[in-house]
Amino acid sequence: MAGAEGAPKPLSAEATDKRNPLSFITEQHVKSALRKDKGDEAQLLTWNINNFTEKGDNVATVVTSVVVQYHLGSQNHQTSYIIKLNPCITAAALSDSFMNMIFKKEVNFYEEILPDLNHVLKKTGQESLRMPELFHSSLEENNELVFLNDLRQKGFVMVDKYKGQDEAHVRLAIMELSRFHASSILLQTKAPDTKLTEKYPLLDKDCLNGSEKEKKEKLQQMYSGSYDNAFVILKACERHTAAAWVEKIRPNIVDLFQEQLTKVPPFEVICHGDFWNNNMLFRYNNIGDPIEVMIVDNQASRVASPATDLVYFLYTCIRGDIRRTNLQAFLEVYYNTFSSVIEAGGVAVPFTLSQLKQEFQKRLTYGLLFCFQVIPFYLAKDVELPSRDELLSENTKEIMEKWRQNLKHKNLQDNPTLKHFFLTSVDDMLEAGVMS
Repeated sequence: MAGAEGAPKPLSAEATDKRNPLSFITEQHVKSALRKDKGDEAQLLTWNINNFTEKGDNVATVVTSVVVQYHLGSQNHQTSYIIKLNPCITAAALSDSFMNMIFKKEVNFYEEILPDLNHVLKKTGQESLRMPELFHSSLEENNELVFLNDLRQKGFVMVDKYKGQDEAHVRLAIMELSRFHASSILLQTKAPDTKLTEKYPLLDKDCLNGSEKEKKEKLQQMYSGSYDNAFVILKACERHTAAAWVEKIRPNIVDLFQEQLTKVPPFEVICHGDFWNNNMLFRYNNIGDPIEVMIVDNQASRVASPATDLVYFLYTCIRGDIRRTNLQAFLEVYYNTFSSVIEAGGVAVPFTLSQLKQEFQKRLTYGLLFCFQVIPFYLAKDVELPSRDELLSENTKEIMEKWRQNLKHKNLQDNPTLKHFFLTSVDDMLEAGVMS
């Protein structure tokens, strides 16, 4: 969600179209966010939309920001908010009801789940989770939006995805993720007879669960292009065993995801669901060391194994040499932080470090699936990315085939970053026997 801030951009004539997401942002929405943030005495003076994301940064939603001038306490001030909007894809592979669901999930997370998680942490003398604050939302179908605090104002930025996260960044991210997971164990312990998915039913609403034939077919259509990309790269790089595995599982991708998300006690926590580079922001000290992380974008939260978040992150966001050297240490950092949170709440830790490592191995396939989806697309350079409309359109297959050929010819030889991230993850999975 973070990026370099550009000059404020006024709404164009195109933005006034009723299906253009930017047209959803009204003065009343801005006023509501301002009042929640600064209090009823704050008077809105002016506001301007400031687009800051790059093409390809976001697919499921449109992300922009608004710069606000306001008057409070005899002085004029300026602030800004991050806004997430329904992308309004007219030929989407997923329905309007699905888009409405993911906005409901995010609002539910910030308004109900996150306050409850923070409450159990505070009662045991621990810090709140490092996540944004929701200031305003609208869940009107086809016009959904949410306003969140703009963490760039506090110095938070995204790690360059082409560099990947080094050991210091990974440790911070894993420690905060473990606090998040552990807080959900404490929350469950407060009401052991009521499952978290019963208390918060939207946690069980997920594009990857359910067995409806039509929905599975749409998901299969949406995901298939990513595995076609992976197949082309694997063949070109002579990873024939991996290419054969992709060809074998390609017709059943959704089933494989669902299998990996099966809940098995004691590995049941509230997971982020989309824990990768673009959904975490870091703040630095004056010599450039990362000192704080914020986890953003909670629209995919679900109850699942904590290992699903870990394998997704560790096999998409860091260089292979860093992962190979530090993997066991990273799992120990996770477990030690997780245990300290649980024990501070007076609760027995539900699994041992050895059991966590075994669970991590069982969920490696989940990390591999996201390696295939994320790395080729987000680390491609000098190849024009398909637009959001194209990615989710009925012509996805043809559009992705054209992009795939450009990727093959322009990137496999000239983009060592993509090759390193992708192939080291694949080779590690081959060594672990995931694609046997």
